[in-house]
Amino acid sequence: MLNTYPQLTIVAEAANGADMLVQLPSAKPHVLITDIMMPGMSGYHLSMTVRRDFPAIKIIALSMSEEGSLIAKMIDEVKVDGYLPKASGKAELVETIEKVNAGITYYSATIRHQYDAYKSMQTNNEIFNLSLRELQIIECIMQHFTNRQIANRLFISERTVETHRKNIYRKTNTKGEASLVLFVKEHKFF
Repeated sequence: MLNTYPQLTIVAEAANGADMLVQLPSAKPHVLITDIMMPGMSGYHLSMTVRRDFPAIKIIALSMSEEGSLIAKMIDEVKVDGYLPKASGKAELVETIEKVNAGITYYSATIRHQYDAYKSMQTNNEIFNLSLRELQIIECIMQHFTNRQIANRLFISERTVETHRKNIYRKTNTKGEASLVLFVKEHKFF
């Protein structure tokens, strides 16, 4: 897709992070576009390695996940220069590449919203002392995921999700999903 834009030159392509790291010294890209979820080395670990070993390369993250904790890791820890959902159109991707290459940080509106909501939730959580995993599960509950969907997304067992749900309900003094949703909205977690 990007080959159709004459202002862009693709200097390397790889199916995973390890293969990309091998190519970077000779390819010398200005901008690296990485998927967050890749086989083997994740986009997060690739990006952290690139930040350490090739600090001049600008990084754009692409992700199907709009999970706030993952977005926060990429923005706060990696300090990616751009972040887009994979569902973004060609025009927004090209615009992001051009902005990032020019030194302008760009996060799509969707990513910015999820990031802001997650940071707000973290701030408001200080009173309730919820763990990061519990916050991730609350985020999934707010999207009406089933225990199985939460387990698959977070790579944990359904039994573990059930245990976290019980702890969340206890800490927030709620009785179930409906009262938890009201609690989250009342305390402005999102």
